Amino acid sequence: MKFTDKYIASLKSKEKDYRVREGHGFAIRVLPSGVKRFEYIYSVGCKRRILHLGNYPVVTLAEAREKFMEASQKTARGVDPQNVLHVLDDAPTVEDLSRLYLKHIEGHLVERSVKHQTRSITRDVLPVIGNKRVADIRRRDAIHLVESIAKRAPGQARNVLLHARTMFTYAVHRELIEYNPFSGVGAAVPKAAPTSRERALEEGEVEKLLEVLWGGPETSFVRRAILLVLVTGQRPGEVVGMHSREVVIGVGQSRCAECRRCGWWTIPKERSKNGRENRVYLTPLALQLIVPLKGYLFPAGRGASGPLLTNTLAHHISSVLEPKYLGLERWTPHDLRRTAATGLAALGCTDEIIDAIQNHKKKGIVATYNRYRYDKEKEEWLIRWSNFLMGCMKKKRQAKV
Repeated sequence: MKFTDKYIASLKSKEKDYRVREGHGFAIRVLPSGVKRFEYIYSVGCKRRILHLGNYPVVTLAEAREKFMEASQKTARGVDPQNVLHVLDDAPTVEDLSRLYLKHIEGHLVERSVKHQTRSITRDVLPVIGNKRVADIRRRDAIHLVESIAKRAPGQARNVLLHARTMFTYAVHRELIEYNPFSGVGAAVPKAAPTSRERALEEGEVEKLLEVLWGGPETSFVRRAILLVLVTGQRPGEVVGMHSREVVIGVGQSRCAECRRCGWWTIPKERSKNGRENRVYLTPLALQLIVPLKGYLFPAGRGASGPLLTNTLAHHISSVLEPKYLGLERWTPHDLRRTAATGLAALGCTDEIIDAIQNHKKKGIVATYNRYRYDKEKEEWLIRWSNFLMGCMKKKRQAKV
């Protein structure tokens, strides 16, 4: 059968993953988490191989089919589509490097990061220097590229600088070049220099935020998502993508759905920035922000399908709130995650437990041997943090009386 969007949407998850094939190696795999992944199944010699084409609907059916056709054509010529070393010759171009690099990060980064880097490189880097030899790129070329983007979009210039610098660092490691021409460009183009990520809201600012955004049952999905970042300390992108299948209310008793006093939210590794599953304790305060829906719990509005976009939260803070940023120093949704971490530390929570709550990746030998999940500690400290936030709201109300 030929895949359609309607058919793919009808595929339901089961206890074990399963695969549906369209034919000629084009297939879709459905994981127990509900993730639907396009695949190309083929053989090289006597070995069966699987090429991941991306997760639906982040990668559309049309995009996956295009990737499949390109890969199957390579297979027909005797070229393994997962072996991209053949693109490099004695004088590789930046476009050659980009194909090698983007293929490399597909196996190391979550799909959202891969998509962002792919967009920056293909839209802003390749049209300008894509046909030039990697070895011929100088710092002046990098400055000219980033500076031209910074004039119209400083934020995108920062993205391009970051992604291009990382790609050329990869080229240094592959010994294609001896130095990275994008190193030091931030000093030459101040608009593209990375911004500081140290903003955490103070207690008075948190009180004002809660007073304005927490409006009771009628609170919009956008405002609920913003507040849930603060209450749980999770990444904005993970919050807006929350799905009903990821949430378990209560401890399995018949009255749990009515009581809604506790629960657990399991962020699957496919949606986590570092590719690791994370269990988040849902306090009564957190559950007040979650509308009991089926499907995405923060759905996009105005007839759009899927969840809210992270950019929608940032837009609401900077352009919808009156005054913007609530009249405070500029702050972002991610600053609320940092505020939660700072607040937990101020309450006496250790860095180790904060890292567990926020799913920071352990390093070195600790990552190898320490597999403890800290569920008990997560519950204790997220309750303490919620109690602190409720105290902030109570203090603000009392001040008004």
